[in-house]
Amino acid sequence: MNTLKKLAFSILASVFVFANANAGELAVSGSAKVTYTILSVDGSATDDSAGKGLGMANEFSLTAGGELDNGFTWATNIDIDAATVQDDASMVIGMGGLGSVKFNISDGGIQKNFSSSQSVYGTPVDNGEGGTYTDSPDTGAMHSIRYTTPSGLPLGLSASVQYAPYTGTNDANSSNAAGAVDVEDEDAIAYAVDLAPIEGLAIGASYYNPDSPKTAQKSEGGAWYATYDVGMVSLGYGESYFADGHDTNTTNEVDNYQNRQMSIAFNVNDSLSLSYEKIDSEKNYETSSSDVEMSVDSMQAAYTVAGMTLSLSNEEYDNHDYTTGNKMKETNFALSIAF
Repeated sequence: MNTLKKLAFSILASVFVFANANAGELAVSGSAKVTYTILSVDGSATDDSAGKGLGMANEFSLTAGGELDNGFTWATNIDIDAATVQDDASMVIGMGGLGSVKFNISDGGIQKNFSSSQSVYGTPVDNGEGGTYTDSPDTGAMHSIRYTTPSGLPLGLSASVQYAPYTGTNDANSSNAAGAVDVEDEDAIAYAVDLAPIEGLAIGASYYNPDSPKTAQKSEGGAWYATYDVGMVSLGYGESYFADGHDTNTTNEVDNYQNRQMSIAFNVNDSLSLSYEKIDSEKNYETSSSDVEMSVDSMQAAYTVAGMTLSLSNEEYDNHDYTTGNKMKETNFALSIAF
């Protein structure tokens, strides 16, 4: 860890030794989405049903970028959500053949949890109600510093390391604010790698390693994925893992989560795409007799016309919320416009 910190400080020192930036350009982009969600049941006492819901999501981004006098590039963004709250921000310094450094304010992580997904509307467990699906954590919601290798490496290699000096979040931090209170872990570091060894094939993996205070089992997580595009068909498979940190005690605590994702998409034409995705998630306890597996099957379609996208997805859950016998059916309609 000390070696990585020294490397990060050395990179930062080189980044800040440059002349003033040339004038950059400011741009505004965003999206608006209207959704209609229906939850239904099969009639058993444990089924979930929350009825129908109509919603809207809006977000726009202010982006700017330019070139420094020494040839480095810079880019920054601020995202504003529907509540007119700044919820993400970042600044990237591109150093050419030396790679890039990115400063993140809850602007996204490098985990590969859903990199295998080929769903044309969205990852099934992240649509509509979703449920209590648990995956590997990441530094994405934290404030962090990321280093990424330069492009053009053999086999399409790209590697990143992201360090969060504290795990608490405070999206509206000013430039001189102190850190937020840690959630549990003091700091965290994440690693990721992607490869494109042959045309159409992409593989990658990530690992999350927080400074866990737990004594019996340290928390950690990771994921790997593979995707393959051939003609109008795209295939994806991935797995992710999360070891839940805990202290020594006599209770039956959650030991780990193990997840599998399989998906396929078919691009019918330039306007219409169809997909199927299946996710299985095991919640494993210290006592194996308490283990439970939640599964979800999703069928999706997306149609783009006149600058807007109409989407439809249907999810069917077994053991929803990791509760044995709990079922849920979910249908989502969405209309999205990007600008």
